[in-house]
Amino acid sequence: MDTGDNKNPQVIRINGKWINVEAWKKVHPGGAEPILRFIGRDATDQFTSLHSSDAWRMIEQMKPAKAPESFVEEPLSPATLAFREFRSQLEKDGWFDRDWRWDSFYIILIVLLCTVGTIISYQSNLLAIVLIGLGMQQAGWVGHDYVHGRGKVCYVLGRLIGGIFNAFSSGWWSNKHNTHHVHTNQMGVDTDIANDPILHLWLPEYSKEFALRKYQHMYYHFVYAFLYASWRIQSFQFAWQRKDKLELLLMAINYLWLFTLPLKVSIGSILFGGWLVAEIVTATHQSEEILNEISFNFVEDQFRTTRDVALDSSFLNWLWGGMQYQLEHHLFPTMPKYRYGSVVPLVKKWAKENNIEYRVSGAIEILKMNYETMKKFAAPLEKPHST
Repeated sequence: MDTGDNKNPQVIRINGKWINVEAWKKVHPGGAEPILRFIGRDATDQFTSLHSSDAWRMIEQMKPAKAPESFVEEPLSPATLAFREFRSQLEKDGWFDRDWRWDSFYIILIVLLCTVGTIISYQSNLLAIVLIGLGMQQAGWVGHDYVHGRGKVCYVLGRLIGGIFNAFSSGWWSNKHNTHHVHTNQMGVDTDIANDPILHLWLPEYSKEFALRKYQHMYYHFVYAFLYASWRIQSFQFAWQRKDKLELLLMAINYLWLFTLPLKVSIGSILFGGWLVAEIVTATHQSEEILNEISFNFVEDQFRTTRDVALDSSFLNWLWGGMQYQLEHHLFPTMPKYRYGSVVPLVKKWAKENNIEYRVSGAIEILKMNYETMKKFAAPLEKPHST
């Protein structure tokens, strides 16, 4: 990875303009690593997908830098050019604007689920686990939506909802998850698909074999239940290392709430909520293409690595929290999740016009595909021949 020096500064290109990022990388909210991967490259589409109008103004105010001597101009693909026009038109038409009536509805529903679950927690443990677990799951979807959203209100709500209901760090989530969006299903880069040694989406080297891997298609549903527990631990470590007092305070509020509940309800809710999220978010990526090297073809890569889910009930659409429109979410992560269903026909039309496959399956089919993927990579390894 290029570290740059005085003679060869670190530069990336955004919308035709080369900018020096040596100072910017130190204060970048998403960390320095995502920027360093694009040194000497065009990052227009990746930047556009994740950044706000304020970030664009910062780019416009920066002094232009010289292109690196090693840079070789490559023509943009027809799909990339067409997608830039498509996205620009969506922005003009207001698709990225928030409707605070929908936002209020989702937040109120989360509060109601957790409040009712708390009230009945000592009378009905199981029902409380279901209600609070659903509240935590939905808080995950909504918090995720706000962390991707842009503007001060989204920033505040993302931190509050993630911290209070799930003890998550929005800073940790941004650093981890935005890489997944830019380099979806890319081995060695996308940590969302790197769950070894417990779960494998590709066959490991013989020397790194995990004894239980051959049973992963039998136990992966059980492992999924620990997703939220893992995220809680990683969030605390991140906030503690950063000395983020606000995030640590919000986590403390969450744990104080959990301590007021019966222990089985607290633990059960975290496991149930995490299991629901894991079942949904893994199904739409794990069975798609896994790229064995880093790629920078943003638009084409999203269609290769992501699949939508067709649901036929209001409850299931609510339960999936917008993640049934995984492709739309990856193409437009800053778009509010309640707009994805309506934008689907436009995305399908665009894909057809540009000869790109739009992948969509029913819920049962995609869960079955996920199982087959886990079973495929539970296959035994061949022992290497000695020389």
